[in-house]
Amino acid sequence: MRLPNSQARWDAVLVLLLQIGCGGTDAEDATAESGGANGSGGSGGSSSSGTGGSSGAGDANSTSSGDSGGASSGSSSTTSPVLPMVPGDPDPEAPDTELPELPALVNVNAVATHDSVFISFDPIDGARDYRVYVLPDDEDITVEDDGYLSIQNAIYRCAGDRQTPPTEIDDETIEGNPTNTRVDNQKVAGFTRTLDDARLGYVFATPGEGRVPVYALGEGEADSDNDCFGGVYGATRVKQYVTSSETRDELLANGARDDGIVFYAPDTSDSTLQVFTSEDGEGRYYFSEGPEADMREGAEPAFRVLADAEDSSVPLMRVFYAVTCGRDHDELVAGMTRFERARFQGSDTPMYDVHWSGLTEETTLVVEALAGGCPSNVPGLLAPESRDSYTAENGKFDYPAWLTLDEVRDLSDIGEVYINGQHEADSRPIPVARSFVRVSPGPKPDLDWFMGFGEDESLGTLEDVECGTPSGNCFQQYRMASDEVDISFIAVETPRYAVGSMLGELWVTYSDWAGDTNGKFRMTPSTRGEITADSFLYVTMEVDAITTSRRYPQFLISDQPPPVQHTMVNGNTIIVQTFGNWQPVYELEVCDHRAWDVNDQCPRADLHRYYDDSDAVVGLAPHPELGEHIGVDRPTRFEAYVSSERAYLFLDGLAYGCVDLPSSGVPTGEVTVTFGDVLYHSGVDLIEEYDYYREQFQHQTRRHFDNLGFKSGVPAPAWDEGRFPCTSRLD
Repeated sequence: MRLPNSQARWDAVLVLLLQIGCGGTDAEDATAESGGANGSGGSGGSSSSGTGGSSGAGDANSTSSGDSGGASSGSSSTTSPVLPMVPGDPDPEAPDTELPELPALVNVNAVATHDSVFISFDPIDGARDYRVYVLPDDEDITVEDDGYLSIQNAIYRCAGDRQTPPTEIDDETIEGNPTNTRVDNQKVAGFTRTLDDARLGYVFATPGEGRVPVYALGEGEADSDNDCFGGVYGATRVKQYVTSSETRDELLANGARDDGIVFYAPDTSDSTLQVFTSEDGEGRYYFSEGPEADMREGAEPAFRVLADAEDSSVPLMRVFYAVTCGRDHDELVAGMTRFERARFQGSDTPMYDVHWSGLTEETTLVVEALAGGCPSNVPGLLAPESRDSYTAENGKFDYPAWLTLDEVRDLSDIGEVYINGQHEADSRPIPVARSFVRVSPGPKPDLDWFMGFGEDESLGTLEDVECGTPSGNCFQQYRMASDEVDISFIAVETPRYAVGSMLGELWVTYSDWAGDTNGKFRMTPSTRGEITADSFLYVTMEVDAITTSRRYPQFLISDQPPPVQHTMVNGNTIIVQTFGNWQPVYELEVCDHRAWDVNDQCPRADLHRYYDDSDAVVGLAPHPELGEHIGVDRPTRFEAYVSSERAYLFLDGLAYGCVDLPSSGVPTGEVTVTFGDVLYHSGVDLIEEYDYYREQFQHQTRRHFDNLGFKSGVPAPAWDEGRFPCTSRLD
């Protein structure tokens, strides 16, 4: 049966993990308790000291498209070449510190872009949260008997929980959810599987002698994923798990999604079991030798697994995905934490990455897995400006106070601040695994305009100006401008909008007026770009990108001046944005001499499906799933290359989609670039399944923008049109 909440699941695995945390510092112990796969495509190994981890040279924010494990970008993936990135260096030896010794995290991967660093890792079974902070001075550290740390003036950035809807579990029914996971006493294609059958054997999270990589490839046929609204995860794509690089290359050439290396299998038959695969008209199945293998027809060997656990091995778990609008399949995941996520989905499992911003020099960061979540102990919302709590004039909503970083710090006796703490205010997060990462800021990108919101960067002196509406009606609109930027808030509550640099990012907070209007944020740099037929305008934006049909980030490229929201009707504008309730999509719209609004979208390109001439869906794009790349405090990088004829979109540095643009509606010549956000009729936004986000943001929103920039006259990126054909279809 499904447990009523996540706590019992975590308690069941914490006992063993805490024994390891108290008993030694051997990294092999840490590996034994962590699930997953190499986040850098097999380029690293775990630290022998128990204090480091492993590092890869993968893209900063690249993650697996499913729940199987960390994926490399792979030689088949087109990656964006413009932003310079500097890999972090997980320390092979623990720095001299009063922090107590703990096991290491596994497959730590850290990459800095300008003054921010993105850090990913394999999940630790039993960890309820993760955090990162600057290595403190010894005199600021207090260690209590139970392992709880108090650190004077520490700022922690926490991973927090992934915000997704749950699946139906076994015999459970959730109205409107078209995805069911079957594990416990469930009949799958004629064979009844028990909970014990979910474990196929044991594999490894890291490369080593006698191990072969297992690649996950998401199939590209039209029925290879759930096409029903609300039922798509990275895990719903039908997958093949292969060890042959030749087979992998063939599948990629045929349009498969590259989910990278998801675990390592033994390459010997000694003390191992054979895992087979078979398929029928309904789905694809994976099973170890035994009763199920005996009854399946057409079974073919896939790879081998250990029959029993060994040092540094992890259980290989199986979750059967039965979907309403597509083929079913077995999802394979390494480790119990990934098994929990794949089976239940939902909003009560942590993210597997953290980030830090505002680097000014080489810095040692501490990354920890926690038994217990980071506390949500801010009596309101952390914001760039302070605001008192109040009730809206219409009496419909009570808005919490907004507190600045200094105000939050003053609430703690020792000045501690938790960013993205999502758990009970009295939660005591005790570290159970730890790695150290040395990282320096990356070089400032060579762009025509760039803003990383560091201490030496400024938006200029902002002064209030007219809102710029053609009618002159500025009701609930607020515009300010400097020599550097033009900023507008549109249809927002009078005291509920703020923008400012904080922690090396641009924090934007606002509430749509009356919780019932089309609120927006717009920021246009004074520097102009250029679009031509023979070169491209490159635009990049990092932002936390929790998305619904009523709240989403975007950028606009227009041949009109600011405020573009009011002037775009006079010209041509391209909009790049996320959109939609779960599963959200990443899309491009073309606005030809027309207005755009949240309830009046422009024609858009479908970058998820491929169509034939009769408008029948004939395939699915091999791009990463957007929903697996977004989180409450997770920066997601959106990039576009735009000429007057074609546009390429990238997600976290990975190819997403290509559009052959129409002959009209596309801006050319001098253009403005506007970075923005939308909050529309928040009072009815469908975020009831996003537990923490609903509690904090139902009637307000907050974005952290970073590394914004653009450059004209760049060449087209390398692009595999065989795998990512361009579409000209706009709906």
